[in-house]
Amino acid sequence: MTKKRLAFVTNIYRDNNFVSGGVKLNYILCKGLQEHGYKIDLFADNISMLHPQIFNQVFSFDEFEKFKQNYDFVLSDKACVPSDVTYIHDHSYPYRAKMMFTPFRFFLYKIFCISHHKKRYIEFIKVKENICKCKKVVVSSKILEQDIVENYSVDKERVIIIPPPVEKYQVKRYKNRVFTFGISAPGFARKGGYIALGAINALKKKNVKFKVKFIYSSVNLAVKLLVKLYRIEDYCEFIPAQADMGKFYNSIDALIMPSIIEPFGMVAGEALGTGCPVITAEHCGAADCIKQGYNGYIYKGNSPQKLADAMFNILDTVYLDYLKMCENSVISVNNLFQENFVDRFVKLLESV
Repeated sequence: MTKKRLAFVTNIYRDNNFVSGGVKLNYILCKGLQEHGYKIDLFADNISMLHPQIFNQVFSFDEFEKFKQNYDFVLSDKACVPSDVTYIHDHSYPYRAKMMFTPFRFFLYKIFCISHHKKRYIEFIKVKENICKCKKVVVSSKILEQDIVENYSVDKERVIIIPPPVEKYQVKRYKNRVFTFGISAPGFARKGGYIALGAINALKKKNVKFKVKFIYSSVNLAVKLLVKLYRIEDYCEFIPAQADMGKFYNSIDALIMPSIIEPFGMVAGEALGTGCPVITAEHCGAADCIKQGYNGYIYKGNSPQKLADAMFNILDTVYLDYLKMCENSVISVNNLFQENFVDRFVKLLESV
């Protein structure tokens, strides 16, 4: 079979020290497509590469315009350019503003952070113009699909949902003596860290034993003060970024994801793959994978109390039912491993 020539166009490409789930996904996708026989040229500006053999040639982002006629397929992320298929990792600027700000706070933000607002708005308009020229738009979840249709004015028929791949980790599931929740919160506010602190404060009043392990490297003053104000020092453990996330998932009994904005949340899929139930907000993309009481719980809004109620549901679960929930967690992501993700992309490219 003749290798099909594919241009992969992105602003950032890394195959190490991933700065986000989307950047990691780009590497997994390109590596998988190359293994499926695609001859790939990379167009990007911000590059950190240890495995250049994946690509036939590497160009700067601006050079794509000169070579774009040379390819069977053009694949981009974030609709950087008009392409056959574009993968959108993130929510639109209007959606993010709605979730992160009240109308009055957003009004003040546009006044006092005008340069930052203008930059984000210009990027939004550019993507909106380009995305309408793409044949297919791939998103990771139903909530992201809704955002793309409403804010980028894309026909729903052109949007395809392909959840991000789940990395396989060794499963060593056991229940801690003190039930331990985990949360990955490097961006503390956006990842719902403050919501989690409020939930801990609410849950401690039920006189149940538990602990919450936060992945949060630099504990800021506001977090320290809230922990002291709520008197929840004994319930919280702050740990640095983890080189081995599999070890982290196997050290906790349930993962919580109270993010204010989360197109999917790869940590949720990875946690489920280790048999770790997940509690998440309804507006997080990973909610697509969660069934109430089967492999975790879903709650509505950004209420610390509702998160606390969901956490109590697991704490109140009898041990045998909890073990069954752990088994169900693994089953629920059996079709989300990396090879399945790449296969679905290959089929989509061939159909285009």
